[in-house]
Amino acid sequence: MTLSLPSIVSAAAGDLASGAQFDAVIAVYPTVSKELVSAFSSINAYTAIDKSFGSSLTLVADQKVAGGRLILAPTGSLTGDSDDVRKFQETTKSAMKRAIDAGSVAPLFYFPADIAADNEDYSHFVEVSLLGALAACFDPIDVREHYEKIGKTYTVQKIGIHAAGVEVSADRLKFVNAIEVGRRVAKDLGSPNCERMTPIKFAEYVQDYFKSQSVIKTSVIEDIDVIEKEYPLLHAVARCSLSVARHFPRVVKLEYRSDEPSKVKEHLYFVGKGVTYDTGGADIKAGGVMRGMSRDKCGAASVAGFMATVAELKPKHVNVTIFLGLVRNSVGSNAYVSDEIIYSRSGKRVLVGNTDAEGRMVMTDPLCQCKELVLAERKAGNNTPARLFTVATLTGHAIRAYGPYGICLDNGPARKAKVSPRIQAGGHILGDPFEVSTLRREDYAYVAPGAASEDVVQANDKASTATARGHQYPMAFMSVASGLDNFGLDKEKKDQIAYTHVDIAGSAEEMSGTGFSLPEVTGNPVPAFAATFLL
Repeated sequence: MTLSLPSIVSAAAGDLASGAQFDAVIAVYPTVSKELVSAFSSINAYTAIDKSFGSSLTLVADQKVAGGRLILAPTGSLTGDSDDVRKFQETTKSAMKRAIDAGSVAPLFYFPADIAADNEDYSHFVEVSLLGALAACFDPIDVREHYEKIGKTYTVQKIGIHAAGVEVSADRLKFVNAIEVGRRVAKDLGSPNCERMTPIKFAEYVQDYFKSQSVIKTSVIEDIDVIEKEYPLLHAVARCSLSVARHFPRVVKLEYRSDEPSKVKEHLYFVGKGVTYDTGGADIKAGGVMRGMSRDKCGAASVAGFMATVAELKPKHVNVTIFLGLVRNSVGSNAYVSDEIIYSRSGKRVLVGNTDAEGRMVMTDPLCQCKELVLAERKAGNNTPARLFTVATLTGHAIRAYGPYGICLDNGPARKAKVSPRIQAGGHILGDPFEVSTLRREDYAYVAPGAASEDVVQANDKASTATARGHQYPMAFMSVASGLDNFGLDKEKKDQIAYTHVDIAGSAEEMSGTGFSLPEVTGNPVPAFAATFLL
């Protein structure tokens, strides 16, 4: 699997000069300063006649710099109350696109001294800037396949960086490279249309990618009877798709184990929602809201991407286990419907309230399996702290509540371990912001049984955006239906299991206007997870 990743190199001040190994210089700065004018004397003539020169993205000819191209890329204010490190990411992404349009294949990014001095919010501006640049020179697999057919090739071969007064170490560049590998895997899986990335093709991509990664163990469940027995809620969602062989479901398991077990501080278990197309099922998405539902697989895509980052870094301090629930929520005569009662893997009787609440159905049984694995580890004498996660583009309510940001919320043990604040802090420094939400008693009350024939209610009959606490109560459902609610703070500490739900409906795609086209898949929350658990 070729991801076409340019090499990233640390450059010296001398590389800014013409005749060096780069073919363009991109200067990133808040405002035009004496240092900037001193570094690039050619802009004197422009600033003398235009007071606003350098306040917007500008390309000028300068024979004294590499390639004769100087691109001025101002970030604007970096000190306002709402300014954050994303300003670097947005600036370098735009500047890289301009460099590519100008014909550059090896641009060098330059940052003047003290651009982020004494500001801990910008402690990783180098990494974030490079991630912005890299985002501008990548197309997902379906686009690359088209380019291959028409003979178009990628041009960006190398990206240099020189930040005056800042050490850009090999370790920092390795970390950036690993995150970008993970983001590219996530984009490859999350972006393509629902026929290019069916559950079967999604699983095949994952197998193909990780077969060259010896540190990752991969297994795929294809047998429909096994899926029905082991993951009955997931199977219910997939039931209608079984009339079309190419839409058959898959469950993928990925495992990473540190080669130094004594250094392992926590075991991370992720369950990713991989609904490759969501029609809503029998509760069909009407009125045009089905548009874009090929992106409902971005939860599974992002955790697969995170595992690709893990494979690059090979951390000593964590073990990681990932489940990908891959299904198509089709509509037809064999679709699961509201009012059905389905037994979950944990034995709980689930009353279906809305077939468009399929994501929680897909993730609950793999979440239960994660719980079982934790209990088996403890029984074997391994008491390494376990952190369980569900990751999904789950609810429109998440976007209604928090806009373009990821959301994380903890059960009691995870709250005590401050898991969500860790993710928020990690996302903050790498330009992948998160908001922390809260699981409350009302969420459990919503899903409580109303009759002796059920143990838990999956959903009401309304869209999450029309439901109070629409992004919180699904976690309560998954906790109860998986049996995790029996391992909360009311148990002895040794019997508790930390569980965090991550809703990336707002951050999995760019939310800026794109006309009638689908927005760009971001690859988030790979950066936030990497900063939180691998840095």
